[in-house]
Amino acid sequence: MQMLENLPWYGYVLLVLGVVSYAYRYFKIAKEGYDEADLKTAKFKKSQESTLTNEQQFAISLYTPIAEWWGADTNTLTFLNPKSANRYLKEWYMDTKEGYWAMTEYFMKDGRRWYFDFIYNMIKTQPEEQWNALMKDYFGDNERAFNYLKVLKTNKALNELKQKGVITFDSEMDLGIIGYDAAMLVGQARKAFTANIITEKEAFKVINFAKELAVKNFSSWEEFGKSFIIGFAFAHQNADTSYREEVYHIYKQVLENDQSPWNTINW
Repeated sequence: MQMLENLPWYGYVLLVLGVVSYAYRYFKIAKEGYDEADLKTAKFKKSQESTLTNEQQFAISLYTPIAEWWGADTNTLTFLNPKSANRYLKEWYMDTKEGYWAMTEYFMKDGRRWYFDFIYNMIKTQPEEQWNALMKDYFGDNERAFNYLKVLKTNKALNELKQKGVITFDSEMDLGIIGYDAAMLVGQARKAFTANIITEKEAFKVINFAKELAVKNFSSWEEFGKSFIIGFAFAHQNADTSYREEVYHIYKQVLENDQSPWNTINW
């Protein structure tokens, strides 16, 4: 302390600059470590106690990429445990029966495809000078809709998916994002059942709807998967880059690994 008291004025300035520089480097490194993607290896865990039919396991498998990120079993309706499931549901305001069904009915009727389908078609068929008016007429001031327009107009998600080797051709965007909506319905139903918000019968009512939605629109796991990952990229453009990196990495394993439900259960 005596030494500090005897410092000249510029000594204090240098001391402060040194502390600020150290703090900047410390928090920069800490942030980089925090943001770094955790590139997990998919386990494709199976419960020996599963009683699901082949058809039910097919439907459950629609959610496989994100289920693998969580580390859930691939062949059970139960999703991890009530605490983990409820933590997710709270973030979506789905931790009550009313909240769950409000969100589920939205995903069944419209989902994220409501945004994508209209905007994607509009960009392909209408002159740009009309876009804002068409958007206002259809969506009003819906913020998510205009975020989707921005991402589609700039090809932000498309370029990211191509860079990551998830899709190859621009035309693959024609698949849309119905696969994402179907997967979300399955995942949310599994979690709501696990958290005792809905019954098994109610869960499979939703999951079977998701299955029919997927089967009606796609002819293979590959087609479905690309639609899922395109929808995921759009839905999470504002999330941490690390999370998207993690899911892209797992998605490739789900698509390619011989143990994946997408390679052991026929479409």
